[in-house]
Amino acid sequence: MVSISLVLGVAIGGSVAGSANSAPASPGWLGSGSAAGPTEAAVPVTTAGFGFAGGSGLLWLNDADLRRELDAVMRTKATWLRVTVDWNSIEATKNSYNWSTPDRIINAARARGLKVLANVVSSPPWSRPAGTFFTAPPTNNSDLSAFLKKFIARYGSKVTNYQIWNEPNLPIFFGWTVDAARYTSLLKAAYSTIKSAQWGSTVIAAGLARSGGWNSPPNFATAMYNAGAKGNFDALAMHPYVFPGGLYANPENAVTDIPAVRNLMIARGDGAKKIWFTELGAPTGTAADAVSEWEQAKQITDVMGFAVSAGFVGPTFIYSIRDTGTNLADREQNFGAIYKHDWTPKYAASVLGAV
Repeated sequence: MVSISLVLGVAIGGSVAGSANSAPASPGWLGSGSAAGPTEAAVPVTTAGFGFAGGSGLLWLNDADLRRELDAVMRTKATWLRVTVDWNSIEATKNSYNWSTPDRIINAARARGLKVLANVVSSPPWSRPAGTFFTAPPTNNSDLSAFLKKFIARYGSKVTNYQIWNEPNLPIFFGWTVDAARYTSLLKAAYSTIKSAQWGSTVIAAGLARSGGWNSPPNFATAMYNAGAKGNFDALAMHPYVFPGGLYANPENAVTDIPAVRNLMIARGDGAKKIWFTELGAPTGTAADAVSEWEQAKQITDVMGFAVSAGFVGPTFIYSIRDTGTNLADREQNFGAIYKHDWTPKYAASVLGAV
């Protein structure tokens, strides 16, 4: 079993005081917290590498901006790009496909030697119940399976890593409901389809969002196992955002839920499988839970260091590359780690080696 104190403290040179959710003493790899901040030399990377999660903002970039963002990624030591595959827009009409957006992004990533994690999300209107939100699963899993077959036939060896849906433990990302059994059914169908069409591929479950409530990652993952998820994924995934307070504030159990999920995997016979961090980061700007650019860089490197020390984490993905807008009060527009929207580099850009 994985000890919470081991992961939070001993494994990274510190110690844990108080309850499992309290903040332990700062371990050595975090440094002194001086004004100098984290440095490029201090960026920790798991053996599986790290990359960036572009999010939906990547889908709308023109060719010049896409090149500029990916060129910045290449100046870091990143080896991965998580690409949103928006089924909703690609197959807006059944059996009619518009591949122009994934073509541009996937081809640009592969041209730069980046491995692609295809994050398949969002059902088109014809595939889901009338009036439901686009994040809802399709009525029939077979419709997603048919789409995945077309995707694999088109991209072949360019894409061999897949993630099915995003944060289904949050209502907004699963058609305004939380249903682990329904998600597991979708995952099982996707896993079977992908493995049949591309045997050597890797299929990971959706990244689970932090939540301190009934829909927490440990509770959702438990429900997935109870619904038959075992044998239908190659790795689980989590999104350990620790803003605004940081790693040792453990907001909504974002940190302590990781070894809890790991212990669940061990108990269910999946101890050989990894947990991927398919989103991590922090927003800058002026929103209530935004952080400074220095703190953003620190939280990114802190979580990446946690991943290295834990020993059971696969690739880590920083969300995201560039701010998607100029409204500093809108948290969601300000997750860029390398650039502000006007291409001004953020502090993390130098830490990550992007400038």
